[in-house]
Amino acid sequence: MTMPWDEGLLPEQRSAAGYFGSHARLLAGPGTGKTRSLTKRICFLIEARNVEPGEICALTFTRAAAHELRQRVQSEVGHEKVPRISTLHSFALRQLLRNSARLTSLPQPLRIADDWEERYIILEDLKALLGLNTVDEARCLLNELSADWQSLTADEGDWDQRFPNPAFLGAWREHREIYGYLLRAELVYQLKRALEQHDDFTLEGPPGYLLVDEYQDLNRCDLGIVKAIGDKGAEVYVAGDDDQSIYGFRMAHPEGIRRFPQDYPGARELALEICKRCDQEVLDLGLFVARQDYRRIDKPLRADDGRDGGEIALLRFRDQNQEAQGVAQICRDLISNRGVEPGQILILLRTDRNGAFSSVLRQTLESQDVPVGVATADTDPLNEAVGRQVLAFLRLLANENDHLAWRTLFKLRNNGLGPGAADVIYQLAKSCNARFAEALQITCNHPSSVSGRHGGRIKAEVEVIRMTLQELSSLLPSEEGDTDLIETIRRIMSRVVPDEGHRQVIGRQFELTIRAADPGSINGLVRAMDVSREDIEQEIEEGKVNILTMHKAKGLTAEAVIIVAAEDEYLPGRAKGDAISDERRLLYVSLTRAKHYLFITYCNRRTGPQRHTGRTSGQTYRSLTRFLQDAPVAPQLGQGYLQSLDDARL
Repeated sequence: MTMPWDEGLLPEQRSAAGYFGSHARLLAGPGTGKTRSLTKRICFLIEARNVEPGEICALTFTRAAAHELRQRVQSEVGHEKVPRISTLHSFALRQLLRNSARLTSLPQPLRIADDWEERYIILEDLKALLGLNTVDEARCLLNELSADWQSLTADEGDWDQRFPNPAFLGAWREHREIYGYLLRAELVYQLKRALEQHDDFTLEGPPGYLLVDEYQDLNRCDLGIVKAIGDKGAEVYVAGDDDQSIYGFRMAHPEGIRRFPQDYPGARELALEICKRCDQEVLDLGLFVARQDYRRIDKPLRADDGRDGGEIALLRFRDQNQEAQGVAQICRDLISNRGVEPGQILILLRTDRNGAFSSVLRQTLESQDVPVGVATADTDPLNEAVGRQVLAFLRLLANENDHLAWRTLFKLRNNGLGPGAADVIYQLAKSCNARFAEALQITCNHPSSVSGRHGGRIKAEVEVIRMTLQELSSLLPSEEGDTDLIETIRRIMSRVVPDEGHRQVIGRQFELTIRAADPGSINGLVRAMDVSREDIEQEIEEGKVNILTMHKAKGLTAEAVIIVAAEDEYLPGRAKGDAISDERRLLYVSLTRAKHYLFITYCNRRTGPQRHTGRTSGQTYRSLTRFLQDAPVAPQLGQGYLQSLDDARL
């Protein structure tokens, strides 16, 4: 028997989920049931308003959030009634693909360069083409270009002339054409341009009801897409919280959600105010930090009845070694004496470049027999040489003329071909007005068309790769055969990856994507990999205390949270202007991950590698972050607090 769509909702959640008739903004603070309300709103539209699932589109900020929402909706309405739920980047790619015949100005077929390809192919090549001294110089120029897309500065009439380095624009456009890619940062921008420039551009559905999660994390370009869909007749329903806007580095700004009533006149104001996650003490400290922003939307937020008694400690330590020992002792006490499972403890860091902080913490925790996992850096095995080659072969199985995949294999395989080989192919492609894979074929047909001894060696390498592709193609299921994509990937890796350990680690990454995106085919899988946002997705290790950066902790919750190195040199660190508010909100988000136990540590001094971090790099002295200097929780000596834990056990 199907349950009513509003089963189990609080009155405020029922009002929010069941609103109908105009655009609406739902302000939902931490732990107030935003995802639950969005789930139930989709159920309301389908079950109470008889809206066809194809008329509903829900956009989330991360792949993990899309997966969670999809799973929740499916459990409520059944698989056949689940509407389109995806990240904004996935949505943009799908719309561009379905209209690709109209988009003659973009490289075809549409292919998104991922983070590894951007760093190790695109930026390296641009550095060489422009004669720059470092990759960082190329990265700065590319970041500036990305910022102009995200802020819509690139829409201004004389932008090409005003861009600080026109030579960079020329080199990048040439490189993009030869390798046939779009950058992930331009994906949403290209959708916005296409909607404006093509009257016959069609949207999937088209959506009659658009739901947008984490609206505060959208940049100006993202907001433009939502507005364009609304202008085409969709009822826009957005959910978020300006206090949790933390992605200023991608040009997101809380002003977007704050301005929603002005951008959508007549929109309904909805709010959730009962936090079922945090004890009141935790929430009070978080709100103390959030309320330091006088521009925020003042909104009611309180802990659910009975959620009090939370424990908070603001602890000062002499140095990072004493701090790490203190963190380890707190974890041992939580696990041994308070019944907190290791997987319910998060340790959060503002920064961890080169593992400067996590290495000390991990070593100390392990010495105390505390199980620990670290996810502060890019540890994706698909960005290692073996995993990257597997992904390149999969891309070539989906499209044999995937130019970046060919270049990846040339770069990483043990083939004796250095950067010079790729450069001669690039120059041949340029002179023939061809693309990279086409220039490879020209070289195979006529090895003498390239200089020196490169021609024969390039031909031999291409033939080896094609033989491998033929072998892998035989492992793909027929239409009538096995359609288990995970099993197909395992068979492919058994031929490409000799080491069993590598196969298991790499296979797990593919399985995570398959389970999250349900791509259905090799082609769908590589597209899902194209639009995932590795820089903000998180993966925690079950059964372990997890060390994460603050940005990667968004969306997570735990019984106990330990915020380490809460010092002004890191929060706000080097931030200036509006970016200081971003740092303040980041601290608020981190504090409100905790349900019951919240510990904040800082040091008077940092030595060793940690001395060379933060705003005052090279100096040892550190001080408590300005955001907590007048907090209602008084700092105390860490060693004294730890002694009290020992005394309590006696």
